[in-house]
Amino acid sequence: MLINSSEYEKMYQTEEKLWWYKILHEKVLEVIILFFQENKSIKILDAGCGTGGMLEILKKNDYINIQGFDFSEDAVKFCKERCLDVKLFNILNFDSEFKNEYFDLIINNDVLYQFSNSDIKIVLENFERILKPNGIIISNNQAFKLFSGTHDIAVGAKQRFQISDFEKIVHNSELKIRNFTYWSFFLSPLILTIRFLQRFRLKLNLIDLKKIKSDVELPSDFMNNLFYKIVKFEETILKKSPFGSSLFIVFQKKS
Repeated sequence: MLINSSEYEKMYQTEEKLWWYKILHEKVLEVIILFFQENKSIKILDAGCGTGGMLEILKKNDYINIQGFDFSEDAVKFCKERCLDVKLFNILNFDSEFKNEYFDLIINNDVLYQFSNSDIKIVLENFERILKPNGIIISNNQAFKLFSGTHDIAVGAKQRFQISDFEKIVHNSELKIRNFTYWSFFLSPLILTIRFLQRFRLKLNLIDLKKIKSDVELPSDFMNNLFYKIVKFEETILKKSPFGSSLFIVFQKKS
């Protein structure tokens, strides 16, 4: 779990503007429309909702049955400032929550990297239990160990993933992977260079681990718009990218 309150502060301040968050939120909305068309009354749970940026986007797009939870008191505090329906509890242990309550959609963005594969299996089993038949899970995750850097340390990441990791985890479960893609393929050379330099500086003890920060920073308007346009262009010509710093997956529960 994130333990640095300042990281939640940065998330709260940037997630409506930063190119990366904007792309992710748009990806989620596209999947919702693909599976549920214009049905705004579907029941949605944001599991590990952070400071509520995704829930806020859903609210602005007129989805009415939305709620979330997070393990961080800081995150929940920011959600409450947005007047969102968010609770505080552990994603690994919510047997007492959502009794006789079932969801059409569960969103779980950039959470699973904080857990071991055995714990991820528990998380997905919890989701499966409260998901309606044919319901879906949307999950964005950090991808490929090559992209590891100071960001991973700052956000408490235990691992990065490839799709084969999730194929093994959901094998023999009621969940199936409907589709997936890696993303930020065109920006990969830049991201890899930055992360390589971070790892090099870490090896030389040139970075104070007590002051380490994530990569969640809002660049200049020009660079922010440029990165956004590059990834949007990527999406127009690569429907399924083979490589990138993030892995976007859609699971569906069997009917």
